Amino acid sequence: MTTVVDLGGTKIAAARVEGATVLERRQAPTPRDGRFESLVEAVAALVAGWTDGPVGIATTGLVRDGKLSATNPGTLPVPPDSPLVAALQDRLGVPVRAVNDAQAAAWGEFRHGAAQGVGSMVFLTVSTGIGGGLVLDGRLRVGPGGLAGHLGHVVALPGGPLCGCGRRGCVEAVASGRALAAAATAAFGEEMDAPALFRRAQSDPAAAALIDRAAAVLAWLLADLKAALDLDLAAIGGGVGLAEGFLGRVEQALAAEPRQFRLPLRPAALGHDAGLIGMADLLG
Repeated sequence: MTTVVDLGGTKIAAARVEGATVLERRQAPTPRDGRFESLVEAVAALVAGWTDGPVGIATTGLVRDGKLSATNPGTLPVPPDSPLVAALQDRLGVPVRAVNDAQAAAWGEFRHGAAQGVGSMVFLTVSTGIGGGLVLDGRLRVGPGGLAGHLGHVVALPGGPLCGCGRRGCVEAVASGRALAAAATAAFGEEMDAPALFRRAQSDPAAAALIDRAAAVLAWLLADLKAALDLDLAAIGGGVGLAEGFLGRVEQALAAEPRQFRLPLRPAALGHDAGLIGMADLLG
């Protein structure tokens, strides 16, 4: 069995994984006090008694040379270049490896989920934010700075809404659950979250148009990726990505692109466990 941790902005999940099966699981809220030491202690407490071998960490944010920085500080408030791997190795006394959580999830879907049997693929998780991971010719692409796959921060609408990463018009600033909630609240004059918008869209064309815009932005991103990398497949996950009817809207928008820029879409198969399963496979 392998011990892995999924470190997110809201919760931390630790698990014992064998193959593609999560055998045991523990969970706790993510400390939000901005202190890196609080994160280290929270992870250590969750894996207590499970440190009989290397530990893998799939984490939101940017991992570079074992150091963690927040791509969007609103998601995970940690100081830049926090020494995640070194601190946990000192605390746990075992080897530790860390990668971005969406990169780990991409590998999980490639090895054990929706993208089994393909050569090159992209995984997109469309949730509160938007993350991604790339597997190219059977290898996970991380990049020298750990930035590969951060596709939520590709610009979709130049001069558009300000993103938490500091850029304007990012895919995440237009098509994420947080962005949909903000757009719906502004459009309808009442506080709304993404699920409420999807419910309203069943009978309100204006609400449906906001969701269609998000789907179109994702289709543009996928068409650009097809043009740049000639991918075989896109696996789509996340609360928004797997919301009823949303994948169909993305497929419809993608169908409007010239044929050579389209690629098959599949719903992600591993759900919230994709990062844990992928990280365990990477450690193996």
